[in-house]
Amino acid sequence: MKVYELYIDNLFFMNFVMDLYLYLLTAKTLKRTATRLRIFIISLVQSFLFCILLVLPGIPAGIKRFAGPFAISVAATAVLFKCRRPYELFRCTGYLFIYAFALGGSMKFLFSSVPALRERGQSIWYLMGAGLLGYQALSWWIGQMKKKRNARICTVWLCGPEDRIAVKALIDTGNSLREPVSGKPVSVVEEGILDRLKGVKLPEKLKLIPFHSVGKSNGIMEGYEIPEIIVEEDGEKIRWQKVIAGISSNRISAEGKYQMILHPDLTEWKD
Repeated sequence: MKVYELYIDNLFFMNFVMDLYLYLLTAKTLKRTATRLRIFIISLVQSFLFCILLVLPGIPAGIKRFAGPFAISVAATAVLFKCRRPYELFRCTGYLFIYAFALGGSMKFLFSSVPALRERGQSIWYLMGAGLLGYQALSWWIGQMKKKRNARICTVWLCGPEDRIAVKALIDTGNSLREPVSGKPVSVVEEGILDRLKGVKLPEKLKLIPFHSVGKSNGIMEGYEIPEIIVEEDGEKIRWQKVIAGISSNRISAEGKYQMILHPDLTEWKD
């Protein structure tokens, strides 16, 4: 009985950590607004439900091994990422299972191909170490893929107290501009954009933002706080409140493809 309890304990811990890795990877890929605390709790609950399913009597093996865990994963994903449409749920679970396959495949390869690991495939600590290596490798790969896609344009809705407007924005990873007092990230819009939003360019909302640029070592940019923006890309929407936008006196895009440079921090899921 003690051996069985130890097996369940190890299985619970192993599943919990693997679920944690998989949800972190999925959230990083999709830029979903799931906090790390929420991911931690959902992973904990999912692992608990999986172990409960294993010990319940009278349930067919096929349900315990395949249908049950699949249903638990889909339900947990829907709750974690707040999927309201079938497409969103399909996309989130798709990436989750892809990473599960990649992580499981890499661990199986390590323990079958590396002689020093062949006899340690049942050790939970070696399994956890291999899982961590796989997670780090996949996380690095996701980061590289995101860097390649960074020269991309999205739609940003600028929402004022009374109205809102849509602009095209370039997501620029080289933009490290921040407001010196609050430390908030600063995006840049073309002159005249904020004039179209009533109640935004008010004296009490004025921010003076130091900046450096090519051909001008130092400068001060005028900026204002926008009540809310909505970043829309690939069918996904991220909302941010009290966003600071600096005003550029020059045209941002020579071809007119975009009117805003979006700070990269405003494209990531929230912690």
